[in-house]
Amino acid sequence: MFKKRLPNFLFFYTYLGNKMLIALFLSFSVGLLDGLGLAMFIPLLQMVGGTSGSSSEKVVSEGMGNFDVFLNFLTSIGIPLNLVSVMLIILFFFLMKGIAKFCESYYNVVLTTNFVKRIRIEAVNSISSINYGYFISLDSGRIQNTLSGEIERLQQAFRYYSSSVQSIISVLVYMALAFLTNPQFALFVAIGGGLSNLLYTKLYTKTKDTSKKITNANHVFHGLMMQQVHNFKYLRATGQVDAFSLRLKKTITSLAINFRKIGFFNSVLLSTKEPLSITVVVVVILVQVSYFKSDLGPIILSLMFFYRSLNQLINYQNSWNGFLNYSGSLNNFKEFVEELKANKLDYNVGERISNIESIELENVSFSYDHRKFLQQINLVIEKNKTVAFVGESGSGKTTLTNILTGLLFADSGTLLVNGMDIKNSNLNNFQARIGYITQEPVIFSDSLFNNITFWSEKTPKNFEKFKESVNLASLTSFLDGLEKGEDTPLGNNGIMVSGGQKQRIAIAREIYKDVDLLVMDEATSALDTATEKEIQESFEKLKGKFTLIIIAHRLSTIKSADTIYFLNKGQIEYSGDFYSLQNESREFKNMVELQGVS
Repeated sequence: MFKKRLPNFLFFYTYLGNKMLIALFLSFSVGLLDGLGLAMFIPLLQMVGGTSGSSSEKVVSEGMGNFDVFLNFLTSIGIPLNLVSVMLIILFFFLMKGIAKFCESYYNVVLTTNFVKRIRIEAVNSISSINYGYFISLDSGRIQNTLSGEIERLQQAFRYYSSSVQSIISVLVYMALAFLTNPQFALFVAIGGGLSNLLYTKLYTKTKDTSKKITNANHVFHGLMMQQVHNFKYLRATGQVDAFSLRLKKTITSLAINFRKIGFFNSVLLSTKEPLSITVVVVVILVQVSYFKSDLGPIILSLMFFYRSLNQLINYQNSWNGFLNYSGSLNNFKEFVEELKANKLDYNVGERISNIESIELENVSFSYDHRKFLQQINLVIEKNKTVAFVGESGSGKTTLTNILTGLLFADSGTLLVNGMDIKNSNLNNFQARIGYITQEPVIFSDSLFNNITFWSEKTPKNFEKFKESVNLASLTSFLDGLEKGEDTPLGNNGIMVSGGQKQRIAIAREIYKDVDLLVMDEATSALDTATEKEIQESFEKLKGKFTLIIIAHRLSTIKSADTIYFLNKGQIEYSGDFYSLQNESREFKNMVELQGVS
């Protein structure tokens, strides 16, 4: 049993350290003080029965069994055993127990909040430092569930685990006091309690297995919910909402069934544990008194300890079963974090890059899952130049850009930044010099100011920088038309603004960041012609001020690029400016003619 529970203790100990031991000591103190207070009720009852003086002390000792050592200690330090002193001693122990119980309870709150804080920080750090190549292979539903719902379940797991540990410490204290009072009676009850506990082993196994099923079903449910929200327009427009909802409902039904199973197991435990425990005690008392002719006094005192112990044992079993309900989340979180750590990347080592002067690829090749995406790529991008990548879908444009920005790492070849191998550079520092704008620009559910400044403090200097970024992104008239100005909320994922406004907000954010390299990944492909033209005018303002990398299907957006690279099947077939490339590449010329670009 200890080996099975040790990994759980070590998991929590990893986050809380010796604070866990302090909690154990407080639980021990509560049990001990309660036990000593209870022990004094025996002499109190005897005194109420009319005994007094020296004879009462003798009777008290006989009624206390081996626990008379404690009474002898009290008399040896000058405390007389009379009605007043015994009641004061009882009061003292229970007052001290109350203080210890408060400390135990509040300290457990402190431990819980610290534990949740640390696992959340670890989750954030683990996600932030993983390799992008691994990240794209992760199940989004699993990420969402683990970092939100699973952490909430972990908090519940810790609460139940702490409660079970506190209860088992109390059980051990009361059992020790019971053994001290009447070893034979205590031994029989312990054996009976142990045998009765074996009846619940299968129940605990079923609870743990069901908890794992709930965790896995939650992953699926969160993934499906994210897909339904993200793809709602398609599902609604094509009449597939009901079909997709049916799949969701099956997952919900599976979750409900498993939750009912756990509820059934808990109900069995709650309803049978106490009657079974009391049955054991009654049988042992009858055997002790009838067969072994034991005195009833020590048995009663031992029974008081055992009754407390059995109550705590029931609390322990209930808490442990509650912990098992959430244990699937604990195992999932451990596996998830270990998996993230195994695929982490230290982005903050190497030489810092104050600005990006040049980027060069030398014989770069890249493959994924046995498929070649890039082969022997060589190119140089100089500061403040504009380069574009064109080609059919699957030609390697986005993969090439991901390597240039340090998101992916080449299987062979070298990425040089300012003439230095990226492997020797501070990757986080390099990427902080990069702006990235995609077909679906990132808009946070916050104000215009916070979206552009990335939650910078609204100082006069930052506000002036904000206005300059707005102007360069052609957003001034948009800002002037907002009722709340820069404090206007943009809605969930920017639902309150148009596609073109989203793109300009994204551009303004990257300008505000004071980047060197600006990547436009199909930034205008989802826009209408008029809006595309407006965004193109914004790009023209940036030409020569930043190094621009543009991935485009619409060739009108790259007419003014300094160099255009035409990719085919992961290789650069041709390169040149817009007009020279038409002379060199028949494929590029056909693309220009098909799009009617002059």
